[in-house]
Amino acid sequence: MSSNDPFPSPVGGVPMASDFGISICFTLLYFSLIPIFVSRLYNKHSRAVVSINAIITTIERVIIFSLRAWQSRNQTERISPALTTYMQVSIALPYISIAHDVVVLLRCMYVNSTKGPAEFTDPQDSPVAPSMSSSMHPLSPFHSASLHLSDDIHDDPKKRFFYRWFTDVLNLAFLTATIPGIIGNAHYRGGMNNASTANEVMITRYLSSGIALFLITFVAALVVRARKLPKVEPIHVTLLLAILTCNASSAIFRLLFMYHRTTSLTSIAPGSGNTSLEKATFYIFHMLSDWLAVALLLVPNIRAIFKTGMWGDWRAIDPLPQEQEWARKRKEAKARRSGLIV
Repeated sequence: MSSNDPFPSPVGGVPMASDFGISICFTLLYFSLIPIFVSRLYNKHSRAVVSINAIITTIERVIIFSLRAWQSRNQTERISPALTTYMQVSIALPYISIAHDVVVLLRCMYVNSTKGPAEFTDPQDSPVAPSMSSSMHPLSPFHSASLHLSDDIHDDPKKRFFYRWFTDVLNLAFLTATIPGIIGNAHYRGGMNNASTANEVMITRYLSSGIALFLITFVAALVVRARKLPKVEPIHVTLLLAILTCNASSAIFRLLFMYHRTTSLTSIAPGSGNTSLEKATFYIFHMLSDWLAVALLLVPNIRAIFKTGMWGDWRAIDPLPQEQEWARKRKEAKARRSGLIV
């Protein structure tokens, strides 16, 4: 499809014949993560949904790259305005949603640091309980001698409440990146034939990626700050920073590319997104970095590493004492039935 007025170049260009092989490769890469997620979900010791955005991204990318492989062999569908718009929306948002998963883990990390050793009963407990953490359990594979039960670790409900409130606000802040991204890319089709809409697409896409990069950098600073908190281990910081680095790579690539305009989806002029160099940088610094971020959330046992429980830290406030006592008795009864307590 061509236009008399220049419109924003599609991020990643459109699938040419040369994109067939790489599209199949990424389809297989993303598909390979699905059995890992299923196995994690099947095992009660690794079952968690705190990385839900990662698995949604995985499934969506399998669909996206399958479509790109099909488009690369179909010249008519290659320039479909509807498919191109769908691609732009689907490519633009996942790295932001993956950063949201990092905030969920950051919350667990900060909240766990405020919990004292008293009342710990089960190494698989969620951080919703105020004084429980598997990092304090002597049988935990992630137990550290430096984190032995001691008088130096105190329960701090006030800090816990603040961390929960702050991460709730931070999650809402990511909407300021997501909403412009949805609006701008959903209007991509209209921008092909309307100069005003094309400018709107340009501005909103830049707003989305710019805000996302700022928030990703801010979250990275919070991760670095967490190094000195109780119960925070090097693996926690390293893993989250690696994921955020991948997210930042996608945001930076977009910011460096999106100023380009073109008059045809199939143009191979510099700035069209269809040159060999532009395709290579897109696949390496956007698609591969997104895959690495997803893999880092799905392959490790996130539940065991971050002590998230199945649902993560979802409460706004600590449970009432009666609820804690009921939960403790229920866990003890379950442990007896399982033969864990003689």
